[in-house]
Amino acid sequence: MEAFKKILGDVDEVDLTPMIDVTFLLLIYFMVTTMLVQPESQLSFQLPGKPQSNDSITPMDSAKINSLSDGTITLNGSPIPVDDPFELTQLITNLSNTKKLRDTLIQTGQKSKEEAELKVEIETDGLSDHQTFVSILNACSAANIDKVSLMIP
Repeated sequence: MEAFKKILGDVDEVDLTPMIDVTFLLLIYFMVTTMLVQPESQLSFQLPGKPQSNDSITPMDSAKINSLSDGTITLNGSPIPVDDPFELTQLITNLSNTKKLRDTLIQTGQKSKEEAELKVEIETDGLSDHQTFVSILNACSAANIDKVSLMIP
């Protein structure tokens, strides 16, 4: 017991400088990280709702892409040859041509943008490869198609 009192007697004060430094570093870290996160309430997104105008706009048919478990890909019911599962060149060509045709209809004034804008619906069965789905999304991106929706079989 005497040895313990002797040790305590030698220590007059505890140096708090390292603890204060660590506290300030933690304070700065948390201040910086909380300012980088954008709250969900400030994110801008468009919820579906009623159309703004009373005019009835009938959009043109969307392009329907089906991916089956055996690797078959169809565009509007027509099979697309798959040379390379990572690069669907025939699908890109077909989608690009369809988009150009619809863009021409918009530019000439024959159809409005809401009517002729190309929308793609992708439907896959539960057993198809994920790589095929990703390749279809990449093909849509390569054809400059922005409106892609996923369909539940």
